[in-house]
Amino acid sequence: MALKIPALSSIQFYMVKSKIKPPHLAKGDTIGIVAPASSFDADNFRRGIVKLRKLGYKVKYERAIFSKYWSRSGHDCKRAEQINRMFSDESVKAIFCAKAGYGSVEIIPYLDKKCIESNPKIFVGYSDITILLLYLQRIANMVVFHGPVVSGEIYEGMNQGTLDYLLRVVTNPQALGELRFSSLKVFKPGRAKGSLAGGNMSLIVQAMGTPYEIDTKDSILFLEDVSENLADIHKYLLFLQKEKKFEKVKGLVFGKMVDCWDDPMKENKFKKLINKVFCDYDIPVLFGFPSGHVEKKAELRVTLPLGVAVSLDSGELSVKIEEAGVS
Repeated sequence: MALKIPALSSIQFYMVKSKIKPPHLAKGDTIGIVAPASSFDADNFRRGIVKLRKLGYKVKYERAIFSKYWSRSGHDCKRAEQINRMFSDESVKAIFCAKAGYGSVEIIPYLDKKCIESNPKIFVGYSDITILLLYLQRIANMVVFHGPVVSGEIYEGMNQGTLDYLLRVVTNPQALGELRFSSLKVFKPGRAKGSLAGGNMSLIVQAMGTPYEIDTKDSILFLEDVSENLADIHKYLLFLQKEKKFEKVKGLVFGKMVDCWDDPMKENKFKKLINKVFCDYDIPVLFGFPSGHVEKKAELRVTLPLGVAVSLDSGELSVKIEEAGVS
């Protein structure tokens, strides 16, 4: 039976609230590297630095990030201050994260809101960095970037598509356009348009009740996670539902949900779970978008500009980025 999809003329379109778009990155510009979360492999980090320099960018980072104590409790203020310095440094045009892991939430009390608001810049990361992406969107109304970290994900020989999407998003003030991937599946059919929001689901839940909790009004919501069992995913979704975070969502896109089940049958259970939770919501739901966690290091990861206008079309199995994330 063919999927019944409403005509485009019947979809409710609206003006997405304008976000502040940071200036685009150009060859010769300086990328600042920060380490707001877990410790990282120094060799992988250096390979990432070599790759960025080979691409034509200058790189700046502080030697203190290599300290074995850097990511431990008690050093939260120092990790925040390095971010403050990168935002205030006029020579730094973009800020990439060295690693995700755990610990980003601990630094938020020490971030300088006025400095960040006054100096909007490209900020890239995912997973635990989701907390910082949410924070930056809330306090500075900035477009932020759900993309790869330097240590282990940026290197000579990395997936060319991953590199291409990263560079297209942060260097080109034009929309990415229509994205189609063989991994995408339809869980609920339909078409929708909204402002792209989201990130790591467990971190989004963690931010609830704070001044930087996610704004999902009129959004296309992207959710991804890793190593979470179905029972916990169910709890996260029910919690977000209870907090009314799905009431004004226009559409939903799930990532690959890596290591969230150990056999194909559980993916079917996940689909049934999604259909149960969202049975009363008239929104399209897609699954399998390759951003954030993926199964293998060399797999494609798409950098997503959070805060820009996007559209979904289940009939075409596409996600269309309608506007640029940089100016």
